[in-house]
Amino acid sequence: MAWFEGAAGTVTAITGLEKGSGKTTFLNHVLPLARRSGPVAVFSIGVDGAQKARNGGASSPEIRVEAGDLVMTTEGFARSSGARFEILEALPGRGSLGHLLLGRAQRGGAVTLVGSEHLSQLAEVVAQVRREGWAASVLVDGAVNRLTQVAALGDLDFVFTARIDQGNLAKAADRIRHLAQLAALPVDPAPPAGILRLEGPLGPAQADELSEGAMGLSLEDFTKVFLEPAAFSRLRQRVPVSVRREFRLLCFAVTLRNVGRPEFLQAVGESLGPSILFNPYEAAS
Repeated sequence: MAWFEGAAGTVTAITGLEKGSGKTTFLNHVLPLARRSGPVAVFSIGVDGAQKARNGGASSPEIRVEAGDLVMTTEGFARSSGARFEILEALPGRGSLGHLLLGRAQRGGAVTLVGSEHLSQLAEVVAQVRREGWAASVLVDGAVNRLTQVAALGDLDFVFTARIDQGNLAKAADRIRHLAQLAALPVDPAPPAGILRLEGPLGPAQADELSEGAMGLSLEDFTKVFLEPAAFSRLRQRVPVSVRREFRLLCFAVTLRNVGRPEFLQAVGESLGPSILFNPYEAAS
């Protein structure tokens, strides 16, 4: 997967279209690639194992770590893991599943990730890991459809996962096409005078207030766009839109079920073909 080579040494978020889009399965799939550059820190936004904990451990995939990898999890999940961990930090506060810790694997095994209930705490842990050089790369199992929250982690790359069938093809194609357009917005960290610099979200009210003669609109980043795809397209026809901070899209990881590649590419647009990673793993039945 040549697309992933550029992610070494960075923070990469794995996000998805909806529940069951294959985020955690994909994360397990790319972990060996990330380890080519050294140990990997693997975190979650929210609780990867919350449903697993409630249902006796049968319904949520675990992450497979190797010696040297870092994870955030709870004391209970660390003890029940097949891996063994050195505790680097006991994190303040207590979540609904117990006390959180930052651990380094001493022996490989499967473990359930548990994220902090406060995104600021996860951001601090990511910053500490990078500052201390504890891991070469950071992978974050991001919450479904929450790129806005993922953006709070700072500069990062992202992958968008989706499982496509005939029932969700139209919806998924619209979402992927819109996200690709957002990720491709021009980047200008210091827009010139005359460009309207918007702080905060871009919603219908802010879009309606833009005058026809506006020279341009500068957003903090694309996650601040809260417009329907059609409304955003109309806005871009009226005024140039740029962002001051870039989040690099690595690929769309797409698993097709009863949908052919030509049919899918026709739905999303042939131009997106180079950014699509088809069937990167065997879809669970």
